[in-house]
Amino acid sequence: MAHTGCAEGPDYGNSPDLALAAVLQLLSRFPARRSPAVARAIAAHLALIGGDTRMPESVRECAARLVSDWRAYEVLGESWSAAECPGHLQ
Repeated sequence: MAHTGCAEGPDYGNSPDLALAAVLQLLSRFPARRSPAVARAIAAHLALIGGDTRMPESVRECAARLVSDWRAYEVLGESWSAAECPGHLQ
């Protein structure tokens, strides 16, 4: 499994449970912010979890099914942000 690319970020390659913990935390923050960046991070974490064969099959399948939903929430979040802050760049 590849590293996330962040020099100081979590080592998901050696500790896949950290990706699961991170996505749970991100999920708890999304309703308050409805941020496209948070939705994008959730989708990325779910894709990572869905592709990690060290995770239980049921967790992988659930995560993989949710990726497209969170990519859609990212797009919706962009429209919410634009409506709340016209002219604001993401």
